[in-house]
Amino acid sequence: MGQFIAVLLGAASLIYAACAPAQTWPAKPVRFVLSVGSGTSPDVIGRVLTDQLSKKLGQQFLIDNVTGGQGLIASQNVARAAPDGYTYLYGGVGLVTDKLLFKNISYDPERDFTPVAMIYETGTFTIAVNPGLPVKSIPELTALAKANPGKYSYGFFAVGGPALWGPWLTHVAGIDMLGVPYKAPAQLLQDVVGGRLDMVLGSYTAVESMTKAGKLRVIGISSPQRIPTLPEVQSIAETLPGFFIGGTGVLVAPTGTPNEIIRRLNREIDPLVRDPAYVQRLNAGGTTINGAGTPESIAVYLKDLRELYGRIVRELKVQPE
Repeated sequence: MGQFIAVLLGAASLIYAACAPAQTWPAKPVRFVLSVGSGTSPDVIGRVLTDQLSKKLGQQFLIDNVTGGQGLIASQNVARAAPDGYTYLYGGVGLVTDKLLFKNISYDPERDFTPVAMIYETGTFTIAVNPGLPVKSIPELTALAKANPGKYSYGFFAVGGPALWGPWLTHVAGIDMLGVPYKAPAQLLQDVVGGRLDMVLGSYTAVESMTKAGKLRVIGISSPQRIPTLPEVQSIAETLPGFFIGGTGVLVAPTGTPNEIIRRLNREIDPLVRDPAYVQRLNAGGTTINGAGTPESIAVYLKDLRELYGRIVRELKVQPE
């Protein structure tokens, strides 16, 4: 009997040890590391969520913008961080494209990160043109570009996966346009408004204010269907059936982070990303969310996304840098 009780006590202590980190967590500020700068669409969305988490859990949750290195620096920093539940990567499509686009990276997204929660599922990209460009739809843009190969230019934010969507669009549409990468979204928008470029390929959040001011005109969106915010704007898929490409926001932890902390953070985030005000705010910018998911469902989601971008990279014959 004494031996049996000792075994029970030992098992209980193991269970307590496994659960203890989650019970005392968070005991200090928690960082969500993001590879793009302040004011970008992912940054704005992330700060809404971290503000709510801070209020809910009584500890500071913050967005840590670690830019540069085409998004790799942020990922590398988190992959090397202590797996203690206080540092996470708020990643995008780079979670599936980094291995496709870069030869020598010091981390493996599949090996070094564990899924935690969805922050948003699909972020819609838009094609916004200078109002002086004589097009108001994707068919008109396609016809104009085909009649003038190489004449027109588009700017894009050159970090990871988003850099693929311009080449993918021109490939699928069979048109020839010059793509110009930018590190600073503000400069990109200024150059399109100023007429130095013909159009910008970027999130609706990025172009919204200038669109409402009449300085840009949105003529197409990358989501499979039209969005409530822009009901008159065509989905690219209406002209190019099956076309889809978009952003995403996924929270991942360094591999080895205690499972109980991952599960707890997932449970804390889920009601926040289901809140009608949060969903409405995302939907207004063409972004969708359907709850935080589970670590297992997110792993499947990332696998599917990896297959999509793998096909895009193969068809575009992109060579890793």
